[in-house]
Amino acid sequence: MIQDFRRDALTTFHGLPVFPFAHGDPAELEPGGVPDDIEAWAWRVGADEYDEADGEQIWPAFLQTVDTTRVKALTLAAWDSCESGTGWDEYHAALLAAADRFPNLEALFVGDVPSEMSEVSWIGQPDPGPLLAAFPNLVEFGLRGTAEMSMEPLAHDRLRELTLQTGGLPPHVVRAIGASTLPALTGLDLYLGTSIYEGGAEAADLAAILSGTAFPALRHLGLRNAEDTDALAAVLAHAPVVARLQSLDLALGTLGDDGAAALLAGQPLTHLHRLDLHHHWISDEMIERLWQALPEADINVDEALLGRDNDRFIAVAE
Repeated sequence: MIQDFRRDALTTFHGLPVFPFAHGDPAELEPGGVPDDIEAWAWRVGADEYDEADGEQIWPAFLQTVDTTRVKALTLAAWDSCESGTGWDEYHAALLAAADRFPNLEALFVGDVPSEMSEVSWIGQPDPGPLLAAFPNLVEFGLRGTAEMSMEPLAHDRLRELTLQTGGLPPHVVRAIGASTLPALTGLDLYLGTSIYEGGAEAADLAAILSGTAFPALRHLGLRNAEDTDALAAVLAHAPVVARLQSLDLALGTLGDDGAAALLAGQPLTHLHRLDLHHHWISDEMIERLWQALPEADINVDEALLGRDNDRFIAVAE
């Protein structure tokens, strides 16, 4: 799945290193050092620096300079370098207008903006449905920022991995994802976030996903960055979808001993290959119980915060 988001832009995507296409002063936009092995890179296109060249200048230069028929992975940086959370309607439209120039695009990430340019909760995205429809060969899609987003259920025959990175994922968006038609989906990562930033999804909003009926091919589920991860863990302990998973991810949230104990007291988890819990408030004693109960699983319990701060917080908020 797509690498963790905290504050920075992606450095890898779709298993490829990211190549920033262009940045700097508009008068010096001429791209240099563009690699010949186009397929070997995930291309990051858009504003890289605050108050310098904008996407409306960088995007045409990219289309003129790079053989986009060879591009396999694309990440969209900011369209507006001054107000980097805005302009996403324009960027979606620009990409849709050029869709036929990317016949081999397999992976797309929209909103690859570091927090130094725009906090994640300020990034306002339109409905991504038209982008998915325009690129039928996509197998991986990611989106950062969902401020004020209205989204209809998605439909795509080939998409295998879907990631939404937010400081607050609106409950209506969670429900729309659960109602989506994505028969090939094997991996789903949702940064649920906090109600302060439009999040606050509850078990009822996740019902279609947790029941296992939404995505029959699902093998990885990430419900990350949740403000009440203990309550979420208690629901997952009895959720039918867990029985078919190979990987369960509750990282970046507020998980403590109560949530970990609920997981261990629920349905068997010995089939899991990986359990990711990093950024947590779990005691050493409970961690030992997890290791003993799941000796074959790769359990990530990095970023233990119990000894540092008892006021729990999610990793990605504003």
